[in-house]
Amino acid sequence: MATYDFSRLKRLTHIYRLVQVGLVGLFLFVAYNFMLLFAKQGTPDYFFKAVIVAFVVQLLLLYPAWWLSGRDLAVEVEAGLAGVTPEQLVALRRRRLLGDLWKISVLGFFVLFIILIPDTGKGRGASLILSAAYFSFLLTILTYLQCFNLRAARKRKELSV
Repeated sequence: MATYDFSRLKRLTHIYRLVQVGLVGLFLFVAYNFMLLFAKQGTPDYFFKAVIVAFVVQLLLLYPAWWLSGRDLAVEVEAGLAGVTPEQLVALRRRRLLGDLWKISVLGFFVLFIILIPDTGKGRGASLILSAAYFSFLLTILTYLQCFNLRAARKRKELSV
C-alpha cells in the first residue's frame, strides 16, 4: 500500500478556506454597493436580475470548475506520494503549470470582459452587465475553491483508510 504525505494538501485547503472567507466578504461588499447603485438609479429590480444571471453563469461553469479542481487535486495527491522520482516531479510541475494556465485564462477572460464593459454612466444596462460579471467572477472562484476542498477531503479520507 502506498504512503502519502498530505501536509502540502492540508496547507493548501486551509489557505483556500481563508481565501473563501475573504471572497465571501468581498462578494457581500460588492453586492451591497451594486444594490445601492441600482437603488440610486431607480432600478432595484436590476440587482436581482444580475444575481440570477450570475447564478446561471456559475451553473454553466460548475462542471469546468469541478474538472479543473480534480486535475489539480490529482497532481497534489501524486506529489504527496512517498518516493516520487525527480522525473515524476518534473511531470507533476508541468501538469501544475497547465492547471495554472487554465486558471489564468479564466481570470484573464473575466478581467478583460469587465474592463471592456462600458462605464456605468453610459446607461443602466451597463451597470447590470458589470454587476453580473463581478458576481459571476466571484462565484466562479468560490466554486473552484469549494470543489477543490470537497474533493481533497474525500480523497484524503479515501487514501488514509
